[in-house]
Amino acid sequence: MITLFRWALGLILIAALGLGALLVFDRDPRVPQDIALTDVQRTWARDWLVANRPRGMREGEQATLVLSEAEANLLANYVVDRVGEGRARVWLEAGRARLSASVGLPWDPLHSFLNLELTLVEDAPLPRVEKARLAGLPLPGGVFQSLLGRFVTALDQTGVVEHVRLEADRVHIRYAWRNDILENIGSSLVPEVELDRMLGYQTALAEYLRARPARRPVELGDLLSHLLSVVPDAESGSDPVAENRAAILVLAAYVNGQGVRDPSVTGTSADRPRRHTVLLRGRRDLAQHFMTSAALAAKGGGMLSNLVGLFKEASDAERGSGYSFADVAANRAGIRFSRLATGSPADARALRAFAQRGLSENDFMPPIEGLPEGLAPQDFKAGFGDPQSTDYQRMVGLIDGRIDARPLFREPPG
Repeated sequence: MITLFRWALGLILIAALGLGALLVFDRDPRVPQDIALTDVQRTWARDWLVANRPRGMREGEQATLVLSEAEANLLANYVVDRVGEGRARVWLEAGRARLSASVGLPWDPLHSFLNLELTLVEDAPLPRVEKARLAGLPLPGGVFQSLLGRFVTALDQTGVVEHVRLEADRVHIRYAWRNDILENIGSSLVPEVELDRMLGYQTALAEYLRARPARRPVELGDLLSHLLSVVPDAESGSDPVAENRAAILVLAAYVNGQGVRDPSVTGTSADRPRRHTVLLRGRRDLAQHFMTSAALAAKGGGMLSNLVGLFKEASDAERGSGYSFADVAANRAGIRFSRLATGSPADARALRAFAQRGLSENDFMPPIEGLPEGLAPQDFKAGFGDPQSTDYQRMVGLIDGRIDARPLFREPPG
């Protein structure tokens, strides 16, 4: 359950960051930040999520969740704490629900906030988005509201949530569990033409992995070489940029434990790739950082990837795993790779020619030796200040220099 909540909140955050050119971030949070959960409240929220997690539920098994307004607020703030730094407020009324959330931008010297306000109205089977405001700017019928509407529609198409009833001080959610809910939601948000391409690359990935020894790790470079060497169908092969984008998105989903599904097909696809741990510089987390940033850059541009990567590193530091410049290196290398793969038809074709000769991680991923990792917030601040500081930018320059020296980026791949 926590995975679904964090996934949905993450989608909203990414959508918001993707609208960066339209936003004016607020200097003040709409939701007071002095509201702190007690240890007892955190324990209750954690226990509730554990008790209501779908693990062990059978496909199609039904369940009903009932929450009071106070309980909904505890859960909302617990989830926000798990995602980043911020606070949320939920109001439940008869036939209507309102949500306000304020999320601080990580290590922003101006201490800016992303303020979100939503109004949902009861409808069948899912509530509809009546109003959406972002960073204090009303967006009725605008882009952000449209994105949220698409998410609700995609959730509706999965058939998971059967009914939501909004009452004064209470919400009832009846659902039938589907094991592939996240994949179905993600696939429903993809245009049909792009989904067809992605399904083709997922089939190619499944065939490739079928010939590999089971349960053994695979190298990210090998997977990139194979997918970028796949000859596209004649009908869709006229756009090398779109082909490379589809391959990147499929591989990003795979390294993060997800897949792509055709929403019109029920049941488990025989083309589902067998699970393998994917490694970059011997580490799974670096492969995930690289491909996630590459996918975000392919869909939303380098600024979006940098913002999400920075937010992720801030969250890691706050939750104990620490700020890692090795992760930053993987993020930035993934962005560079994606720019080359999708920047122009000529670059896209040249990368495919390079991949056919064989890609290794040394071609695109810089060495990570000597890069600080595991920095707690106080250690990061003492050593680097914030991401705008000279010391931080010097470290980024060192990383970029290592990326520039990679064979794939040192000279045109053709």
